[in-house]
Amino acid sequence: MYDYPRYNITAQRAGRDTFLTAHAASESPLSLAAEKTAQRNALLSVAIENAAGGTFCNLTEETQGHLLSLATVLAHETLVLSELAALDEQGEGGEG
Repeated sequence: MYDYPRYNITAQRAGRDTFLTAHAASESPLSLAAEKTAQRNALLSVAIENAAGGTFCNLTEETQGHLLSLATVLAHETLVLSELAALDEQGEGGEG
């Protein structure tokens, strides 16, 4: 496996698979989920403002797809972090 760490993010290659891992030192799952939620909300707010102003449709279909894909990734990360926070509350999560 090849590791390439930078900016608290590690990209790893194992065979044909690629793994991307972010390291968030001293952050709780709940605080990370809140941050991901804020990022997603900001992204969607910009998209909504552009849609209301008619400029969103000026973006290419590919760019619109990338923007919505990013919002989906942030939503999935928020869900996983929220589930981990719930496990921590129940005493089932790991301490690291």
